[in-house]
Amino acid sequence: MQIEQALAPPVGFRKAIPLLVKLKVVLRQNGKCTHCNAQLGELDGLEFDHVPALQLRIWCEETKDTIPPANSVEHIEAKHSDCHDVKTYGSKATGRGSDITEIARTKRLNRETEEFRRRILAKTEGDDLPPSSKKKHRWPKRKFASRGRRAEEPERNQPVSEPGDE
Repeated sequence: MQIEQALAPPVGFRKAIPLLVKLKVVLRQNGKCTHCNAQLGELDGLEFDHVPALQLRIWCEETKDTIPPANSVEHIEAKHSDCHDVKTYGSKATGRGSDITEIARTKRLNRETEEFRRRILAKTEGDDLPPSSKKKHRWPKRKFASRGRRAEEPERNQPVSEPGDE
């Protein structure tokens, strides 16, 4: 039996995390934040982070869930609100490595890969290709050195007078 898999879960897919799973996650972490290692406090002020993010997981059509499962205790971390924001949106200096950046990068690479596959398959089938969505540009031209430096040199065809030839 073969399971159909998609690259990412459908838009809007998100199962609520059950209270039992939240409690198991906090107990597994010994009541400490995985980012700053400080005590977590009350359950109401916590945010639960999926690791890896749900949109970075593979979607299984047969089970209608992600791989690994969305509410798996091993793939959820309890964090303070500001610690969760750093992982989701990045630091104030950069967004590199954050969930939002990686999701956008993954979607862009998937689009480019599908466009490439479509172009290659169209070539093998002999169909006329629509114009590429990539903008064509020319290589910049290299400027040649100005003649200002050579103007100081004597011309090659004229004889050069030496000090003793007068």
